[in-house]
Amino acid sequence: MKLCKECNNPVFGGGFCKYHAYRRYMRGGDLYKAKPRQKRKPIPKESKKRKEEGKTYKQTKDELRAEMKANGTYNCFFCGKPMGDEKGFHHTKGRDGSYLTDRKYLKPAHNQCHVWDYHQADIETLMQKEWYGDFLNRLKELDINLYNKEIKKQDKSELDL
Repeated sequence: MKLCKECNNPVFGGGFCKYHAYRRYMRGGDLYKAKPRQKRKPIPKESKKRKEEGKTYKQTKDELRAEMKANGTYNCFFCGKPMGDEKGFHHTKGRDGSYLTDRKYLKPAHNQCHVWDYHQADIETLMQKEWYGDFLNRLKELDINLYNKEIKKQDKSELDL
């Protein structure tokens, strides 16, 4: 029986025992070769289709903003106050598919009203806002299903009214 070149254990392969044959392929061993690192492409933040939709979305927002300013209806959908220089919009029916650029469901909104008062606050705080009742009326005029969804939020919270 053949013995390892390094120790007196039986040979596994190449004249070495299992341990010493394995050690030859470990980092720093005589047969070790570092694998070249592959350059990976970063995952794009937006797909090509979404980039195209983004261009049409921006164009739609600009047209809608100019049209509303000309009509004098460029007011926040939540509080009803004039928008001024703010350019924020709320997607009342979501941003999926054609709703991203649907002018009927794209409404101007102040960042404070939209993000902090509507999306981030709980329903109890939201109901205490002075503009919430008017907002519900505007929502009811826009789409009865969206209004019912907002009412279900209130029912789900189980607040004593």
